[in-house]
Amino acid sequence: MDQVDRTQPIDMPDDDGLLFGCILDGQGGASVIGWTEVEAWTDDDGPLWVHLEQDSDRVQEWLRRKSGLTPTTVDALLADETRPRVFRGKRGLAAILRGVNTNPGSEPDDLVAIRMWSDGKRVITLRHERLMTPRDIQAQLLEQESGPATAAQLYERLIGRLIDRMAGTVAAYDETLDEIEAELDIARAADTRRRLSDLRQSIVLLRRYMSPQREALNSLMVEPPIWLDEQCRIGLRETADKLLRYVEELDTARERSMVIKDDIANQLAESTNKTLYVLA
Repeated sequence: MDQVDRTQPIDMPDDDGLLFGCILDGQGGASVIGWTEVEAWTDDDGPLWVHLEQDSDRVQEWLRRKSGLTPTTVDALLADETRPRVFRGKRGLAAILRGVNTNPGSEPDDLVAIRMWSDGKRVITLRHERLMTPRDIQAQLLEQESGPATAAQLYERLIGRLIDRMAGTVAAYDETLDEIEAELDIARAADTRRRLSDLRQSIVLLRRYMSPQREALNSLMVEPPIWLDEQCRIGLRETADKLLRYVEELDTARERSMVIKDDIANQLAESTNKTLYVLA
C-alpha cells in the first residue's frame, strides 16, 4: 500500500467524515493517512486507527459495506442509545463509553459518548460531539512519539484517558463545596440553595453514567479477548478501580451537599426563632 507519510493531525472533520486516520509504527509514533489508504489497508501495513464522525453518510456506508464489521455491531455503534456498555461481536470488541465534556462553553456534566471497536489489528472510534480524549492520544502519537505501539495498547489507552479526564470534574465539585462552606452567609441562603441544587444535579448526572461504565469495564475483564495482553488488562483493571474511587467521591460530595443544605435550613430556623423572640 502506498502510505501517505504525513505527521500532522487533521484538526477538523472533512465532509467525508474521516476526522483522522493513522497507522501506528510500533514505536510510539504514527503516520496520518486518508480514506484511500484506509480502504486499501491490510494487516501487513501495521495497526490502523480511524476516528470517524458517526453521522457522516460516507462513514456509515463504509462501516456497513467495507469495514468488515457485522451488521449487528454496526447497528450498535451507530445507535442513538449511548448507555455505557462493552460487548463482544463475532469479529471484535465494542465499547460505548462516556466522557466529560471539556469543550469551551460546555458544562462538565454534559457527557459525550465515544464508540470504540477493535479486533486487535484495527481500532475504530466514532463520535457525535467533539471529545478531547482521541486528540490527546493523537498528540502522543504524532507530536510526542510516546503513544501506543499496538492496537491493544491504543484501545486500553483510549479508555484510560477517557476516565482520567473525569478527575478534574470530580475534584471541582469538592472545591465548589469547600467554597460554599467557607462563604456560608445566611443572608444569601436562597442563592446558596440554588447553587447547591445545581451542583447536586450535576453530581447525580455524572454518577448515573459512571456506575454502569465501571460495570462495563468489569464485564470486559471477566473474559477479555486474546489480543488484549496482560499489560493492557492490568491497565484496564487500574482504570476500573480509579472509576470506583470517582464514584465514591461523587457519593461523598452528594452527601456533603445535603449536610450543607441542612445546615442552611437550621441556621434559617434559628434566625427566625430569634426574630420571633425579639418581636415577642
